Amino acid sequence: MTYLQPSIQVILFLIFAIGGGIRFFQPIDVLAKRMRWVSYFSPGIVRSIALVEVICGVGFILPFFLTGPSFSILLYSGCLLIATMVGAAITHFVIGDYKQIFLNVCLIGLIYYAAIPLD
Repeated sequence: MTYLQPSIQVILFLIFAIGGGIRFFQPIDVLAKRMRWVSYFSPGIVRSIALVEVICGVGFILPFFLTGPSFSILLYSGCLLIATMVGAAITHFVIGDYKQIFLNVCLIGLIYYAAIPLD
């Protein structure tokens, strides 16, 4: 159990930092073919969401390299990503893409476990 939380942090880094980076640099029309929600938002919003994912994803890996910050980068990154995933779940519900909601809920659980201190 000692390595579970750091392992989840690395997995979340890979999902959000790398996945968000790919979404940030891909053309919008390519993204719209792969992801239904992209066609409902302006390109600026899509890029902003991708940038938030990259920044928060990096926030999951930074605690391994920084010691003793005055605030918890991991906690703030986790809270922002949870808010982003709640918004994503709401968006998928509104547009009728119900299969994606399960993935959003699973990611919220992983983010909560990795970022929110239980002690």
